[in-house]
Amino acid sequence: MSYIDYAAFDPVFWLHHAMVDRCFAMWQVLHPGNYVIPDPATYNTFTSYASQTQDVNSPLDPFYKDTFGNFWTSAEVYSTETFGYAYAETSNSSTTNVTSQVNTAINNLYGPKTWSSKLRFRASESSLTPSTSIEWIANIRVKKYALNSPFFIHIFLGPFNPDPSSWPFEPSLVGTHFIFVKGASAIANSACNCDPDQMVSGTIPLTYALEELVSEGSLKSLDPEDVNQYLAQNLKYRVTLSDGTEISNEDVPSLKISVVSAEVQAPSSDAELPMWGEVEEQMDVSTG
Repeated sequence: MSYIDYAAFDPVFWLHHAMVDRCFAMWQVLHPGNYVIPDPATYNTFTSYASQTQDVNSPLDPFYKDTFGNFWTSAEVYSTETFGYAYAETSNSSTTNVTSQVNTAINNLYGPKTWSSKLRFRASESSLTPSTSIEWIANIRVKKYALNSPFFIHIFLGPFNPDPSSWPFEPSLVGTHFIFVKGASAIANSACNCDPDQMVSGTIPLTYALEELVSEGSLKSLDPEDVNQYLAQNLKYRVTLSDGTEISNEDVPSLKISVVSAEVQAPSSDAELPMWGEVEEQMDVSTG
């Protein structure tokens, strides 16, 4: 799925977009009344230009809603039920509070079965209270067209083989972020209406890998004092093109990677979500 021209032929493409649609449908249940906020576009896209205001009535090119050349708008597709479907987590019933239903589904799928053990583990290894944990995240920002080609950003915690072909399989790899862009020929021919300064961002969760390091004794605790010292020595990143060719970090000067943390309060029941505290920036590792 690395190449835009062929991505839609990959079954993973459809699974990915279905998952995004499902997550957004659940987000809508938890944030009723929040939708599209009118705002001028920051960058050029395939169908609009920077400073052009986009709102709920902007056409969703290239998705036609009829044979007369009219496009769907965000206002018309607020609900998945417009197209005759709903997800198990978001379908409402007369006997179920749909908000609690979504919260419970999120917890059962992504958290509650591990919350109690994770919190006991973290509290015993740090200064946290038994109901509080610390989440660690690596934030990535880079110019989308930094290399005029699709590319990967790999983040490691610990040593790794210098051969880039091994990087996707390294035990120390904690995550990979992919920059999905048109190829150099399309950009050179202005086929994509590209803005060379457009920035994109992504995140790589670090908490699970750090917990494993605490378990094996390589890291004392998840407290910032211990984690920052460990990351300063062991967090590294590398860049490769989609064909595996290594690109020097210095050749992507716009790439910025910072580590942040936040205290998280455990939910009191499956029908509630964890409460995140203020996110604190811990360090810039862009020279790693």
